[in-house]
Amino acid sequence: MINQDVQSRQTELSNCNFVKTVLMLVVVLYHSILYWSGDWFIGEPVYAASGLATLAKWMNSFHIYAFALVSGYLFYYLKYEKCKYDKFLPFVFNKVKRLLIPYAFIALVWVIPFAIYYFDYSVWDVVIKFGFGVSPNQLWFLLMLFGVFVIFHPLSNFFAKNNIGGVVLLIAFYGISLVGQRLLPNIFQIFRVCGYITQFWLGFKIRQYGSFYLKKIPMLVWIFVDVVLYAMYCVISEMSGIIFKLLNYGVGFLLHIVGALMAFIVLQKLAEHIKYKNSKLFVFFSKNSMPVYLLHQQVVYVLVYLLNGKINPYIHAGINFIGSMAVSLLIAALLMKFKCTRFLIGEK
Repeated sequence: MINQDVQSRQTELSNCNFVKTVLMLVVVLYHSILYWSGDWFIGEPVYAASGLATLAKWMNSFHIYAFALVSGYLFYYLKYEKCKYDKFLPFVFNKVKRLLIPYAFIALVWVIPFAIYYFDYSVWDVVIKFGFGVSPNQLWFLLMLFGVFVIFHPLSNFFAKNNIGGVVLLIAFYGISLVGQRLLPNIFQIFRVCGYITQFWLGFKIRQYGSFYLKKIPMLVWIFVDVVLYAMYCVISEMSGIIFKLLNYGVGFLLHIVGALMAFIVLQKLAEHIKYKNSKLFVFFSKNSMPVYLLHQQVVYVLVYLLNGKINPYIHAGINFIGSMAVSLLIAALLMKFKCTRFLIGEK
């Protein structure tokens, strides 16, 4: 029985690679259809597509939250099972190389030029949005994850030993996130950091205690509960009044927790039935998942700008996905060929 548990945990750990890669594909798909949800990129869609809008908003309720969960899961494994990450400063230095150097490089050579061209950013806009990290397009994820690592590491022993105290602290972080982002500029994504620590902690605890009971719940139940919560969130969001606003915060908090758990458990179960390790295409996607995340959004911008109103929106969304994947994978493959460029995008 003990051997089976050890084997199950090892399989789950190995399958995190599958989970992260699929989540990367979900993020690319999300950005490929996001234009039809409104308030993204420039102009308005010539043709409405409510199905794409709904799908985009639903995916946004779980995809990055699940990424944060997997990151917490791996953090626990590396720190407490592999005895890495013991010293704070070397840990932070490692995350600077993995997250902040790619942030600076991709911002300067890729994201900022597109932002200036399409959004007509001034020098001051660039300084505020990218220099201070207030709104750095898709690169916010790197700042958020770096901030979560930096805050969580000194608290990790407390979180490992104090479940109730940990939950209280997480609620405090969530409160800071809600209040702060409405009153102050989100410099270096600090308020998103406070919001995503909960999902990171969830992954941390799943690795600490195991996921046996979570996996006993069928996949369809996870998906059903998540969709119902999402529907509730959408309905409550349309209602006015302080009671509904507070209720919306609570339902939203629960939705992001359930959504992250749903994505993690469902993808873990799928990984057990798919021979993804034998797929050369999947291995290629996996090796280039982070560069694809860093590069794909600007390719979507170009395709939206060129094709808006000229073809069916659902076909357009498919072209966005395939085109952005193809171009970003090509650029990623070129960057991965050289030691210098691998370093600049956070790869070994």
